[in-house]
Amino acid sequence: MLNQKFDRLCQMDFQLAVGTKLLAGPIYKHVYKLVIHADVMLRPMLCKGPINVDTEYTLLFGAVEKGGKLPTGSKERAENNRETILKDPARRCSHVRIPQNS
Repeated sequence: MLNQKFDRLCQMDFQLAVGTKLLAGPIYKHVYKLVIHADVMLRPMLCKGPINVDTEYTLLFGAVEKGGKLPTGSKERAENNRETILKDPARRCSHVRIPQNS
C-alpha cells in the first residue's frame, strides 16, 4: 500500500494531492504527511523539494500514528532533516522500491 501511495503522489499535481487528502498539511512548517489508512497507520513525512521544488518530493521521516496522534517530536525531526538536506543536498538519494515477495 505504501508503494501505491508513492506512485499516486508521483502521478498528480501537488495541489491535487493536498486537495484529495493524499497529503495532509503542512502539519509543521514545510512538512506534509502522506496519509495511509491500514492496520498500521503509516505516516511518512515529506516536503516538496526542497532542492528542486517543482519536480521532487523528499521523504524526511517515517512515523506511525497511534490514536490519531504522531509520536512526540516527529514533526520537528522531519523539519530538522529538511534543513540538513538544504545544507548538504548530497545526503539525498532516489527512492528505491523494495520488491514484494510473491
